[in-house]
Amino acid sequence: MFKSKKLVALGLAAVALFSTVGVSLAYWASSVSGASKDVTGTINVGTGDAVTTQVNVSNVTEGKQLVPAGYADETDEIESVTLTFSVSWNDADGDSDGAVGTLAVTRGSYTVGGVADTYSLVNISADPSDVSITAGAAAFDVTYTVTLDEPANLAQYNAVAGKAIVINFSFEVTVA
Repeated sequence: MFKSKKLVALGLAAVALFSTVGVSLAYWASSVSGASKDVTGTINVGTGDAVTTQVNVSNVTEGKQLVPAGYADETDEIESVTLTFSVSWNDADGDSDGAVGTLAVTRGSYTVGGVADTYSLVNISADPSDVSITAGAAAFDVTYTVTLDEPANLAQYNAVAGKAIVINFSFEVTVA
């Protein structure tokens, strides 16, 4: 009888240990640090309405999946994507050359797998946001970096794992 109580106690201890280990494991399955991906696009703002564009992050990662920092392996996963837009202000006739305006770059809405990011796991940071721009001058770069936070549970993991991140951007020049 004493031996069976010991076995039951050991069994309960083992169950408690395995359930604790199972709960504490991260929802992202890899653990080797990896690299980032840089992509450059060209935006030519004319004299009129705002220029809008939509970027599917999956289309610029060359088949690699975006994963949270610390979880990328060396072959098919990356921890960040840098989107660089080369922006210039031009008109067809060159009549605006030399004019100075303000370029407003706005990151619009984004989706993950076609739906809103309800868990706010996608991070999109920008540099710069509003800058001075001269018509006819050389292009300059506007950069956005996209990263993921680690999901806290299985529902959050399923909401982002392997899903396409699509981000809307708007570029507009105003002259005071």
